[in-house]
Amino acid sequence: MSEKFPALAFHSMPVGAGYARPEQQFPAGLSAQSPALDAMTDLRKVTALTVERTNTLAATRERMQKLGVRMLLVTGATGAVMGIVTVTDLDSGRPEIIASKTGEQPDELQVQDIMTLRGRIEVLPLADVSGASVGQVLSSLREAGRRHALVLDASAGDQAGAICGIFSLTRLCGQIGLDVRPGADMADIEAALKTVLD
Repeated sequence: MSEKFPALAFHSMPVGAGYARPEQQFPAGLSAQSPALDAMTDLRKVTALTVERTNTLAATRERMQKLGVRMLLVTGATGAVMGIVTVTDLDSGRPEIIASKTGEQPDELQVQDIMTLRGRIEVLPLADVSGASVGQVLSSLREAGRRHALVLDASAGDQAGAICGIFSLTRLCGQIGLDVRPGADMADIEAALKTVLD
């Protein structure tokens, strides 16, 4: 036993103990003129929420509900982003169509059966986002008819770069004070955006 460095006492871990997760703090009072980086979920500061492509749709839906998100990055064994899966994908009717052809139950299908593949995903370059406003990101999502945008840092990772951020349309709306609930119809979101962007 060291007198200079007294040992700490170990205690039993309580039943049900969880683990800490990093949480990004967003500045208060954002507006459409605020820097886009202030509203971006920065994956350099918080852990990316992912799912493996071999997870079942039932497990993926449960994970989204537990985490309170509507999109997950789909990763492979090496950690590379292979695509995305959203609540919209899960609710699109595609799982039922595929299941009717394969004889499986829709919830037993795997994420890889319905995800949006990497080759079909467009990203916003971090270099562009760095000089943009929240309003510009909202306009970009609106024009593309998308609920999410991934941000790519071309200088990170290997030659392909790394996804370093995510924008969620409904979160952006909430951050600038628009009353838009998660999962709202695009028509409702469009009506709210008109008050800010037009």
